[in-house]
This record gives sequence, structure tokens and C-alpha cells, in this order.
Amino acid sequence: MRSLEGNTHLSALDLSSNRIETAGALSIASLLIYQGRSNCCNNIMSVITNNTTISSSSRGIKTLILGDNNLHDDGVNAIAYALETNQLLESLMLDDNCIGARGLTVLANSLRKNYKLERLHLKHNSFQSLAPLIACLFNKSSLDDVVESNHSLKHIFLDCGYSYESSELEALLKINRLGRMEARRTKVALYLEEDLGRLFEMGMDARLCPEVLGILARSGSLNGVFGVVKNLPWALFTQCDDGGLDLCDEDCMEVEYL
Repeated sequence: MRSLEGNTHLSALDLSSNRIETAGALSIASLLIYQGRSNCCNNIMSVITNNTTISSSSRGIKTLILGDNNLHDDGVNAIAYALETNQLLESLMLDDNCIGARGLTVLANSLRKNYKLERLHLKHNSFQSLAPLIACLFNKSSLDDVVESNHSLKHIFLDCGYSYESSELEALLKINRLGRMEARRTKVALYLEEDLGRLFEMGMDARLCPEVLGILARSGSLNGVFGVVKNLPWALFTQCDDGGLDLCDEDCMEVEYL
């Protein structure tokens, strides 16, 4: 793999059916980490020098095919770790690698820190649930976790047989295909639809309510907006100086997450 560290021309690498296993996966992970850091440094230097012609900053392996290599969970864990720093890879094929629940969970957690990978192939592996992938795309533990979910993955290729979970996963992938910013906005809207009171528990000024409801109206469902208004605690409306929600100035209308 060291011979590829300085690569700026090879964009697709097919290593399928080569019995790479865990040891080989570690070498591939090192290559991905190296290219990720090199790409980052080149981008920084491009900004510092105002040199927009540095083309090598966007060159490197963008498609990696590792199908049928007996990677198992440990090998996939190494690849997953590399994805946290490599923001160059766009397609990753991990079919037929005996990936179990542990490997899928580590991979899904790492992808929350990745904003470049768009296509992930996971056919014919050993995991039985798609819950880690669903949580990766839409982690509803808190508002911060929703924002830090993966908004870049657009296609995940799986076996048949995950009837309910696959429909939920596909719905989230369709949201991601709207683009990262719009996907994040939509997921935040869906999260707030369930209970807008979560924001006020965090100390948000009630005068922001009109702006938040406006965002819900644009990104969520109308029924969801009505449900939110109906369930708002009355105490929230007493936060405004004059008892109304229409007296806020422009400075308080910014919502960081949205």
C-alpha cells in the first residue's frame, strides 16, 4: 500500500476476492488515513496561498472495492476508523465479508464523522439488524445527535429480508439525497415534530417559537406543526415580556441548528 500513498491519479481500486483479511485491511486503512490527511493539508495550503489550481487536493482513491476478502469485524473496524479522517472516498464495497453486528455498529458510528461517502455496499454479510445504520443516519438521542448524524450517505445496498427496517432506512436515504444542508434541516424538523418542548428544556427562549414553527412548516408536515402547537406547555408563553410570541427582535430569531 505504501506505493499508493503519493497517488494522485488512481481514483478506483478493486481488491475484491484477494483474501486480504484483517492484516490487509490494516494496510488499506493506513492508506486511507494517509490520503485523508494529505488531502486535508493540501486544502489548507490552497487556502493559505490563495492557490485554487492545486488539483492534487481532490485526487486519490474515491472508489474502493473490497468484496469477498474475509475481513470480518476486526478488518471492517480498521476501515471504519480510517473513514473518520478520510473525506475523499465516495464509494465503498464491503460485500461478502462476514461482517457481524459488532462490525456494522463500529462502521455506522464512524460514518457519523464522515461527510463524503455516498455509496456503501453491504450485501451478503452476517448482521441481522439495520438499527446501527438507521441510528447513523438519524440519531434521535438529542438535538445535538440529530445534527451530528450522517447526512451524506445516499445509497446503501443490502440483501432483501429487512422489510420494516429497510423501508425506514430508504426513507432516510431519500432525505439525504436532498443534499447535506436540506437533509439536516429536514431531520431536525422531524425531531422537533415529535416534541418541540425538548428545545425549551434546553433553555431556548420561547420567543423563538414562531421561527421554529415556520421551519417546521417548510420542512415537516402540517399535521406535525398542529400537533406541536397543541402540545406546547402553556408556561412557555409566559417567557415573553408582554405575554405574546410576536414581540421578539431580529437578533433572537437565529436557530443555530437550522
